[in-house]
Amino acid sequence: MNKQVLLAKRPLGLPDESTWNLVETEIPTIKEGEVLIRNEYISLDPAMRGWMNDAKSYIPPIPIGDVMRAGSVGKVVESKHPKYKV
Repeated sequence: MNKQVLLAKRPLGLPDESTWNLVETEIPTIKEGEVLIRNEYISLDPAMRGWMNDAKSYIPPIPIGDVMRAGSVGKVVESKHPKYKV
């Protein structure tokens, strides 16, 4: 299953459970030129709090309903891209 953390609302102060929607979907079939990566580690950085605000910054804010962005380390588990091997 593909697990996603979606931004449900812009928090005032500290984020709480109502800030997020946790969603599970089927893993999509990859197409030519794509790779499927299983995340092993996901960062939790102070900058992420700023990305939740609807304010100009060095990176666009996360739109409501979009996946919360984060740095991650993972393994290629399927590849249809010549530069990335399983």
